[in-house]
Amino acid sequence: MSEKQKILFSDLDATLLNDRKEIEKDTRAAIDRMLAQGHIFVSCTGRPFASVLNAARQSGLDQKGCYIVSYNGGAIYDPSCDQMISYASIPLPAVQRMFAEAQKAGLYIHTYDKIRNDMVLSWQDGPQLQAYIGHTKLQYQTGKDVLEKLEHPPAKMIVISLDSHERLRQFQEENAGWAEAYLNSFFSCEQYLEYCPAGISKGAAVQRLCDYLNIPVEDAVAAGDERNDISMIRSAGVGAAPRNAHPAVKECADYVCVRDHNEGAVGEIIRKFILKE
Repeated sequence: MSEKQKILFSDLDATLLNDRKEIEKDTRAAIDRMLAQGHIFVSCTGRPFASVLNAARQSGLDQKGCYIVSYNGGAIYDPSCDQMISYASIPLPAVQRMFAEAQKAGLYIHTYDKIRNDMVLSWQDGPQLQAYIGHTKLQYQTGKDVLEKLEHPPAKMIVISLDSHERLRQFQEENAGWAEAYLNSFFSCEQYLEYCPAGISKGAAVQRLCDYLNIPVEDAVAAGDERNDISMIRSAGVGAAPRNAHPAVKECADYVCVRDHNEGAVGEIIRKFILKE
């Protein structure tokens, strides 16, 4: 192992994964080298826990030295010993109110059932739900009584509009007054307005996992492409963005890659800041 142990927090979609939802081969080789040298790799994503755990298992990122941050920082997990390090949830009254506000605004919303393997729960079916399920491969249930079946407060809600970012922005603004006491909100893409528990973010997860592993946060590297990645890019010692990143992400990054997510941007980051090749 090199002199200092490093930890890499990497977003998945459009950062680590290419458009085929695969890890580019040179990046895969770079991850294997950093793990062999004793460094830490963290899949850090807004995806629900069940979805990212499945992706980690398929790509071999569930071995010793790998960790998972899901729900935009809401859950931190060690897959090598099946240990949930932390799990934050939203109070059920806040979930119920946000569902009612979304219905009033004519917007689609869903949340998750932790007890039933992160099953997606929504009041309605439609193109928004089907697009999301196609991406995450999770099971789902719809109906006006879905919230009544929740046995555990959920870790996240998403309001989705496939055709109007402006409607989501207005919804976020109109609900900020009451929601900020309970929720942290941000955009993970133009179509997704995400709500997590107050104080939860990818940046907070960087600090928490570094403290847990006794690794100085200045020895952390973070890579992400979207606005929900900004907090971790700012929190880490080095924040990096692939060439395809949102302009707001590039603006706050310490390093913008020559490569995009299809060309192995994360491999470029590993070689430059962790392996020092």
